[in-house]
Amino acid sequence: MATVKTVLVKGRCNSRGAYPLVVQVLHRRKKKVVYTGYSIEPRLFDPLDGRVLAGGIYTQETVRRMNRICKKISKALDKAIDILERRGIEYEMCDIFRMYETLTGEKGFYSFFKERILVLSETGHEGTAKAYEATLNSMQKHLCGGDFPFARLSPLLVIKYRDSLLEAGIGKNTVSFYLHNMKAVYRRGCVELNLSLPSPFCNIRIRSEKTVKRGIPIKQVRTLAHLPLPLGTPECLARDVFMFSIYTRGMSFVDIALLKKKDVFQQEIRYRRHKTGQFLEIGINRQIRNLLERYGATPGEYLFPLLEGVEDPYSSYKKAYGKIRYALRKVARRGGLETPLHLHAARHCWATMALDNGTPIHTISECLGHSSEKVTRIYLKELDRSVLDEVNDHIADNIC
Repeated sequence: MATVKTVLVKGRCNSRGAYPLVVQVLHRRKKKVVYTGYSIEPRLFDPLDGRVLAGGIYTQETVRRMNRICKKISKALDKAIDILERRGIEYEMCDIFRMYETLTGEKGFYSFFKERILVLSETGHEGTAKAYEATLNSMQKHLCGGDFPFARLSPLLVIKYRDSLLEAGIGKNTVSFYLHNMKAVYRRGCVELNLSLPSPFCNIRIRSEKTVKRGIPIKQVRTLAHLPLPLGTPECLARDVFMFSIYTRGMSFVDIALLKKKDVFQQEIRYRRHKTGQFLEIGINRQIRNLLERYGATPGEYLFPLLEGVEDPYSSYKKAYGKIRYALRKVARRGGLETPLHLHAARHCWATMALDNGTPIHTISECLGHSSEKVTRIYLKELDRSVLDEVNDHIADNIC
């Protein structure tokens, strides 16, 4: 375990025979120090207690201030080490000082925000990382440009940020989105850094505006399903991916792109949602099987020919996302569809058709894999997959 003590840096004597007063961290035979800004003569320093003694050129008040500074730095470093120790994983000197800087506010809330964005990007959660990055940029513009410690984030500061966004003409849904991300990172930071701070978000609400649903009418879905498109073209692939999403209870595009052949079994598809990690099983109906047969000969391990690079599938997914979106616009024009086609509209579309067929809300939530909702989690234990497959087959058969 790392150790902390107050010492004088020998070898750096000034003209009056004094040495820099520092707080030293020793970890794995490596040393690093935090400078206090003071220099002390060896005769005025107690190396055993790590305290500055009265005398010399400094007043008693200055000596007390130096000892308070050393104690404060030592306490923060000890807390940083304690947090890292309780994580139960190995850590380096740089981890100690990164944690120390966060605790003391030298890095602060924005710095933790940036580190969280980096972690999300490195672990493949690019969507969340981009959302957090947009939130951070917004805070730096509308809250304050410089970093600040967690403890400074008060209800008044959050309200100031919210009101500044609204005054700038930013929509209520976007404001709510930023506040949600801000709160999520704050809570995460308090947990990771073991900070016992009152929530600055209590009783701060903003009512979201209803948005136009992106589902498309069943008549247009049927037109899309039967639209004659040449096999092997980007337009055909885009249409098939869109329909596959509907046939598979609104499977998201990232999950379709990352779906592997080994995830397909005789009677069902088994996969984990990229967004939540939730495990889902979907029974294979006639419409799904037709598409499985159409793309069964795709080279490589993935079911659909969407990913170009296997070393970085997520980056390849983002490129595919753009190509499919572009192709869907062309498909919509070719089919004379009144409603624009968006990739996520397939999930809305499935949910709308399920609701129109009298399916309970909790069953729809289960089918869509909304595991983050408390009500959904309650029903997860009660629903049998055959119920979900029955609903799904009925919707698919209603199309073609």
